[in-house]
Amino acid sequence: MRALAAFALLALLPAATARARTLAQLDTPGYAQSVAVAGSRAYVADGDAGLAIVDVSKPEAPSLLGRLELPGFAWDVAVSGTHAYVAAGSQGLRVVDVSDPRRPREVAAFAIPNFALAVAVDADVVYVASRLAGVEVVDASDPAHPRRLGVLDTPGAALGIAVAGPLAFVADGDRGLRIADVSDPSAPRSLGGLDTPGGAFDVAVVDALAFVADERSGTRVIDVSDPAAPREVGAYDSREAVHGIAARGDRVFTAVPGAGVRVLDVSDPKQPQPSAELETPGEAWHLALAHGLVYVADGSAGLVILDPSAAD
Repeated sequence: MRALAAFALLALLPAATARARTLAQLDTPGYAQSVAVAGSRAYVADGDAGLAIVDVSKPEAPSLLGRLELPGFAWDVAVSGTHAYVAAGSQGLRVVDVSDPRRPREVAAFAIPNFALAVAVDADVVYVASRLAGVEVVDASDPAHPRRLGVLDTPGAALGIAVAGPLAFVADGDRGLRIADVSDPSAPRSLGGLDTPGGAFDVAVVDALAFVADERSGTRVIDVSDPAAPREVGAYDSREAVHGIAARGDRVFTAVPGAGVRVLDVSDPKQPQPSAELETPGEAWHLALAHGLVYVADGSAGLVILDPSAAD
């Protein structure tokens, strides 16, 4: 979930952490809530301005290619092939043809119970975290005619989702992390879960570890090798409101509204250590990793591109 109001910075990482380099900033027409990167393009869920498509082939000089206003508020976006899937709050899931990035066009809308907040796509199946209605599973094999495949009920508020192989990982608000078997998308099956001390907003998965952005309880590291019995193996409580999260290798990147991006070294998952601060001029709600760079949906500051290698 990407909130609208920034949280105050409560604590700073140790002074020894390094700082990365800002490559570029591009103002978007709205309030950048989330970003996905595919190839040389970044797709920004731009709040009440809809979807913005940015050319990032030259990351030092990104340029706005096209945009499309959408009903509702664009909270999140995922991309597969020539289509973008936008979680648009009360206006459900919006499907946008982005084959011509200068002229994106909406080709379908799909009603979602409650509130579409986050979206993930795996091949032609779309998963929509819909807060109190759990996770909607949608067949998008024909993007112009999406249809409901199944529903995964969760005990909390589904705010974020990641899919890895046959498993879906749900950031379920005050009920923590929930894991489901989605090998048959028409019949998703709950496997297990683990309550976290905060409010789970987002989740990223690398191999047998799930990293949960647990709002004011920081980042939780959860062993999911047995998805029916996940267990916490480590945590880093920065005392900051962690909302977005992404992971690659032994590094975890967290988006901290109002404070930028924090990087954790998780080479020892039991003892995550802060390794870098990536400051941004806006609110840092969400981020994506691609091409060795960090792409930040930075709220009022639009899209910010950071080079974390400067902090190595």
